[in-house]
Amino acid sequence: MLFGLRQARRLLKLRRQDDPLVKVAGAPTREQAEFCVQTLRKQGIPAQWRRGRTGMEVWVPASQEGQARHLLGLSGRSFTRVPRPRHPARD
Repeated sequence: MLFGLRQARRLLKLRRQDDPLVKVAGAPTREQAEFCVQTLRKQGIPAQWRRGRTGMEVWVPASQEGQARHLLGLSGRSFTRVPRPRHPARD
């Protein structure tokens, strides 16, 4: 029975780490960060704000980063992935 509990704990721990939180936006004031969090939560995205070095930060699960950035009107490398055209080497 003890071996089964260890396996269960390991599985639960892995599930928690599967979707880490990522920062999607920064806001200078707490009110603006709370507005962003409320907007995301209304759309069903679990979000939270944290105090950063220079202001507030909005964090969401990594699996919903693109959707959160889109809702907040942001773009970024993780949301807009457009391959750059390769030019042939010039002689």
